[in-house]
Amino acid sequence: MMRKSTVMREKSFRTRERILEASEKLFAENGFNGASMRDITALAKVNLSVAYYYFKDKEALLFAVFDNYIKPLMTRQAEMLDAARADAGTAAIGARKLLEAMILPRAECASEAVHQLFTMLFARRGVFEQKVFEYLEETTKDVRSKFLKELMVTFPSLSELELNFRLESVHAMLAGWQSIAPYRKGKYPKNVSKATYLEMFMDCALAIFNAPPTLSLKK
Repeated sequence: MMRKSTVMREKSFRTRERILEASEKLFAENGFNGASMRDITALAKVNLSVAYYYFKDKEALLFAVFDNYIKPLMTRQAEMLDAARADAGTAAIGARKLLEAMILPRAECASEAVHQLFTMLFARRGVFEQKVFEYLEETTKDVRSKFLKELMVTFPSLSELELNFRLESVHAMLAGWQSIAPYRKGKYPKNVSKATYLEMFMDCALAIFNAPPTLSLKK
């Protein structure tokens, strides 16, 4: 028989997850400003005071929604990158293996609602959106630095500046593709799988990094 403390912890965890799920859905549908705490708690079927027990305000709730998506993604990317590094030994990681570690976790951890929320937020480009962007930059900086370090070894002919530009370009392409794809389901050929589209994207990303240097100076 489960202890009372264990039951209470599990109940608390489920309550918090319901609030996060409701927030993700309503933020994506109505935007941050359009989703009220009352709407969120009504969908989650909890009292307003309960939501404020777990999250001090709506902004903290938004960051928790991002954390719910980003932290597992960062963990998976780091795991795949570490495995690729171990396989390569002292040699450079192969370009495809390196990009797989960066791109495949994005597909595995995909959340249509979160990607829609990203798109809505960054389209506004206001003070609050800048704060969100800086939070995301800080949350992901360690893993991004590890990828940049390995990219510099795998693509030695590219300067750090150019590698950063190509890296951010691939991230932007992937974010845009994942945000738009849900709205274009009917336009994709039914005999082409998601895996095939991902393979097509991988080929595009490889072409970006394999292109000759544009900048003449290597830092």
